[in-house]
Amino acid sequence: MATTSMPRTVSDNVANFFKSQGLMSPIRNNYRRISTAAISRPPSRSTALSLSPGQPISHKHFDASFVGEEASEVEIPAVLHSIETYMYMGFTSEQAAILWDRYVTAVDEAFDGDFFDYVRWHIEEVDVPDATTSTDDWDACMRAMGINQKLRRTILLPKFDDIRFTATCKYWVLDAMEICYGALKDMDRRLIMERTRLQQLQKAAKDQKVADARSKQPKKASQGQKAAGPTSELPPLLSPTSCKLAVKPPSPNSQAATFSFPSCEIADNQPTPSVATTYATPSDLLGYTMLWRAGDRARSEAFYNQVTQEIKLAAISTIPGDFNSQRRLAYWTPQRETADRYAQWTKHKVDISEIVMIQVAIPESLMRNLTTYYLWCGERQTPKDEWRKLVYHSRRCEDLPRELVHIEQYDILIGHIASGTNRKFEQLTHWSQITDEDILTVQIAGERRTAIQWVFHTTKARHAFEEQCRGKIWLHSLGTLKIPPQS
Repeated sequence: MATTSMPRTVSDNVANFFKSQGLMSPIRNNYRRISTAAISRPPSRSTALSLSPGQPISHKHFDASFVGEEASEVEIPAVLHSIETYMYMGFTSEQAAILWDRYVTAVDEAFDGDFFDYVRWHIEEVDVPDATTSTDDWDACMRAMGINQKLRRTILLPKFDDIRFTATCKYWVLDAMEICYGALKDMDRRLIMERTRLQQLQKAAKDQKVADARSKQPKKASQGQKAAGPTSELPPLLSPTSCKLAVKPPSPNSQAATFSFPSCEIADNQPTPSVATTYATPSDLLGYTMLWRAGDRARSEAFYNQVTQEIKLAAISTIPGDFNSQRRLAYWTPQRETADRYAQWTKHKVDISEIVMIQVAIPESLMRNLTTYYLWCGERQTPKDEWRKLVYHSRRCEDLPRELVHIEQYDILIGHIASGTNRKFEQLTHWSQITDEDILTVQIAGERRTAIQWVFHTTKARHAFEEQCRGKIWLHSLGTLKIPPQS
């Protein structure tokens, strides 16, 4: 039976603080409005910076950091598990009502799951032909699934057609809804962090005011001493970022240092907030290969715990992909620009989600102990055309034929990223129908280049990644789409 627990999206004591600050409204019609200043701060520059070899990298080097849409407030469902949340994720009111009824009434039926399981079940099992190519009617496909106009419009943004066709319509709809639901689940934690930051700033301002007032008063001289000039009797105040001084800068291969804010009241059963202080991270390191992947904050932190440095590739793994049909795998790219394109589009699809760029430094020692296999479209040497054959069978979720079974033994697969702009892989009758035109290209250094992907293919490779990449991962926050209007 579906759970009857209906948790608030923002817990009461957190909501009370932000209401007292004029940053949140009371609940009205099962929604509440939140100032974008509480969940998103605008970037510090209007244009992205170019990156030179060896230069430290930050969020300013990603175009996605500067993708924004000015808004003073956003509206979110007051209750996490609710019909309003189904609508907020992207369903029409009619389809949301159907899913909600199934969720609250399911008792020993063929399907019974958690709140989001009903979304996944509906998208994956609905009897609607999936759209994949540029000739398919993506809008009609989403209408048949009960997707509302807002989500349909953002998925169909023409400027992201290149990456849209790297997966199917159902895949992108479900991906956007997972990110949105994750952002809502994470909203209370994000606001707890912001509350702590605001409380620290307010305390610092109050203490500074007291210090200024005391410094203006003449200090009484002790016996045998002349009166000293105006001085403050308070210790130096910590600025919001001065906690960096309290920790030792990490070595190039270590994870960014962390610190905890002074304790404050937090919601029941919530951990003490901690904030990662990220030092300038390297764009390249001698003896390492940099890989990139765009995602949302919730899944990125599920993948990498910045405190314990524990890595869980399963948190960002999906199926199917260009090189996998039977197991869930996580794909990476050595091209920062390719990952940046995905980040920009993701920002548009879920306006309240904090988008993150994951940067991983892969040690040469890891590569030396693993076997690598290259798969390029157009390869004419023996064995030839393996990229096309592997994409053909993987995208169709088929077992590999005998001639490709040898690929399963290789730990790392590196090759081109397939685009379904011109081909509906599921309806092809032969791998030879895939051509050089079915490769994603991306603008790099002023020219179009073929997009490249890496995947840690075997269990051995994934274990090596999780063990040897600890302390060599950085999460770059690229912000949310909604930003406060500029003053």
